[in-house]
Amino acid sequence: MVLALGLRLACAWQTRQVPTARYLVGDALGYYQWAQRIAAGDWVGAQGFYQAPLYPYLLAIAFKIFGEGVWTIRVLQAVWGAAACGCLALGTSWLFHRRAGLVAGWVLALYAPAIYFDGIVQKASLTGLLVCALIAAIAWQVSPLPSGEGLGVRALLARRWLSLAVVGLLIGLLSITRENALIWVPVLAIWAWRLPIANCRLPNESSRIARLQAVGFLVIGLAIVLFPVALRNRVVSGEWSVSTFQAGPNFYIGNHRGADGRYQPLVRGHETPAFEQADAKMLAERDIGHPLTQRQVSRYWLERAWKEIRADWTAWLRLMGLKLLFLVNHYEIADAESFYVYRDSSMLLSVLGRLCHFGTLLPFAVVGLIATWNRRAALWVLHAMIATMILAIAAFFVLGRYRFPIAILLIPFAAAGLVAFYDSRYAEAPGAVRTQRVGLAALIVGLIFAVLGNSPVQSERRLNALAWMNAGVALAQAGELTAAEPYFREALFQHPDSPEAHNNLAQLLALRGEFSEAIEHYRQVLSLHPNLPGVHFNLAVALERAGRPDEALPEYERALQLDPSDAEARAAITRLRGQTP
Repeated sequence: MVLALGLRLACAWQTRQVPTARYLVGDALGYYQWAQRIAAGDWVGAQGFYQAPLYPYLLAIAFKIFGEGVWTIRVLQAVWGAAACGCLALGTSWLFHRRAGLVAGWVLALYAPAIYFDGIVQKASLTGLLVCALIAAIAWQVSPLPSGEGLGVRALLARRWLSLAVVGLLIGLLSITRENALIWVPVLAIWAWRLPIANCRLPNESSRIARLQAVGFLVIGLAIVLFPVALRNRVVSGEWSVSTFQAGPNFYIGNHRGADGRYQPLVRGHETPAFEQADAKMLAERDIGHPLTQRQVSRYWLERAWKEIRADWTAWLRLMGLKLLFLVNHYEIADAESFYVYRDSSMLLSVLGRLCHFGTLLPFAVVGLIATWNRRAALWVLHAMIATMILAIAAFFVLGRYRFPIAILLIPFAAAGLVAFYDSRYAEAPGAVRTQRVGLAALIVGLIFAVLGNSPVQSERRLNALAWMNAGVALAQAGELTAAEPYFREALFQHPDSPEAHNNLAQLLALRGEFSEAIEHYRQVLSLHPNLPGVHFNLAVALERAGRPDEALPEYERALQLDPSDAEARAAITRLRGQTP
């Protein structure tokens, strides 16, 4: 844990000058501002939760205790990350043995994406801690019951039930941190139903009661967390929801005709949570023709997505296959911030990011799954959690931070696989020979993934362009135009056909008075995306300031045609027409 804490604090210090670490963007800015409002006294809010609430509420508590600031969050998350390594080491020790536990703790401590997530303002860090705590709680359950302590069956069952309440509490906390964790509720309910019989011999009638009590304690722990959230949503919005009202828009984003498996805003250029929520409501109400509640908006997008899926099942199945490939790839798909932008600013991430990533973790996890298959009766719950989370992510869209819980679930098996592979070197049994062969194959595959991770292919560079743009936007909005330009040009180099990359660079050049080059990039934007919001107006302004009013007038007219409420475009048209002889 000390090593994990040191690595995370060192990485935070090395990446302190990354633009998006200095000036928050996207979800990070949304969470920070939300936490500020809560800390200022807005503990209830005025509408149903659109985003999972636990993370900003914890940040608000930290702000009240330690004061506001990004460094408050980064240090807090470094502590969370170190604690997560301890929980995972303990849980893996209970699942397998002490050596595997030590290896699992080391792997998570050195796992580059985990270090990155612990250093940015993002709920992935909290998700990691809760998943590790959940694994430890489950491991305590599936480990052999203690003996020699003078405990009777009832005392042993009471101990099991108390810890099942803790499991329910943790899954509830996960569900208001990462909403798709709700998919684990039925898996854990089935697991709790089977636990008393698996560990205690009871008469049939007593065993049924014990099963019900086990599930009941799990539900009690879950309800302690989710019922207050559901009640709060009902009071402020008039509708019940145990977590958020975001499922419908997110499902549409991940499955509509034209989806590519990654995040796409409902309106291009509106990649922030505030825009997404407002756009989802505005577009749905415009299509339906009357105001909608939050649940009705979510239902609208769910139904629209299913309509498009039914229209072309084969395309949707290909899309699902693509998302599954994204999930097993070594690459960390970026959101507003990118692991690879941070890696370029941190020697620590640069080294660990090429050695300890998902591509090297997965093969050894497969070895561990094979090596521990004889214990599947006890470990099936973890197998089911991995499988259901893969399906839950693929059902929407894929980001590196969404995949992080799967990586954590795989680490105990990877640790068991590494230990089994090491031990097999000194054994001559047929099973040991098989472990050697499987482990060697996994090592080769892992090295291949590591090499590929050092030289991203063109498609990966395109995926990363948004993060470079966001870094430039953060600097530009802070007034650091000169510092922002290299980030915009890097984004354009990574993705030359990105209209957003051309648009961002054009706006920066226009702000600096370099209208000729700005006009070229604006025209590039329109050739790639003719109706991107605001581009026609910005191009018209650049043309007018460059002394070309005759060319500016039709661009103002097109801007007004796209947005009839644009008063500035209307005023400019009137002015230019008045100047025409």
